[in-house]
Amino acid sequence: MTRYVLLVFLAFLVCCSEKTSMHNEQDSISSLSKELLANPKDTSLLLKRKKLFLSQGNLEKAILDQQLLFKLDSSNLKYRYGLAEMYFKLSDSNPNYIINSFDLLSENLMVYSPALLLRGKLNYIFQNYDISLKDINAYLPSNPYDASAYFYKGLIYKETGNFEMAKSQFQTTVEQDPSFVEAYEQLAFIFDIEGDPIAEFYFDNAISVDSSNLSSWYNKGMYHQSRGEFIKSKMAYNGLLRQDSLHSDSHFNLGYIALLEKEFEVAVFHFGVVIQQRPDFATAYFSRGLAFKNNNSYKQAKDDFKMALELNPQLNEAEKELKNLP
Repeated sequence: MTRYVLLVFLAFLVCCSEKTSMHNEQDSISSLSKELLANPKDTSLLLKRKKLFLSQGNLEKAILDQQLLFKLDSSNLKYRYGLAEMYFKLSDSNPNYIINSFDLLSENLMVYSPALLLRGKLNYIFQNYDISLKDINAYLPSNPYDASAYFYKGLIYKETGNFEMAKSQFQTTVEQDPSFVEAYEQLAFIFDIEGDPIAEFYFDNAISVDSSNLSSWYNKGMYHQSRGEFIKSKMAYNGLLRQDSLHSDSHFNLGYIALLEKEFEVAVFHFGVVIQQRPDFATAYFSRGLAFKNNNSYKQAKDDFKMALELNPQLNEAEKELKNLP
């Protein structure tokens, strides 16, 4: 009983500490904002507030402060790079930010090496591979242990078809950072393309480094599925579903495998989960219709084939199945 009370008390202290910390941060942001109203050109205040926003994960507000810093001193390469980097990080939510980031780094920035690497990444995205490689190679002599630089070199060589150089760069990436999951995955992809079964080893490495990474589980499942190794494929998809039970692509692939293995009730279940998540996915209705038909559930099959056609009138296979139902 005493131990239980102690645990509750400790949990209460942790909770109170977290709330106090958040409250203090909000107070600090509020006080900094008041100071900035009186001193709008004080870069030290802007830097402090931006840092607090970043500590809260509030990139959208942090970038506003970075924009103000750059506006106050556009010749400052750190401010320019800081803004470009934040645009790059936010580009998933706003694709226009990629252009903004690139525009900030379009001039020669050899004197500030972090900007070279970022520009190299941006040129890779824009498929300017030669320019990208030039920037990264200029960056590496002063930053020889930066795993991400070797990773992007690997991506460039992979995209240009030089798989041997790509493998070498990805290997260097994981030598510099053994936890670099994406590099293990890229090695697996290349060895898979080359038909080398060592690909499985690299998929396993990616999962062993970060078992919470859903893409590693899914990619491993797809790898085995493409080879007809359904037992291993199902193990990978189920490993993913233990973390995200509604992952629709995994459920769809498990439904597909169940169809091939004539496990029709299992297929119905998995396609049903997909339809719950994506009610406009015509192929899921068609696939579940096939499972119902093969399980002699003709009425349900008819309903699913009709729905598949309603969602996609060009799905001729569904029309054929409807005509052939008893």
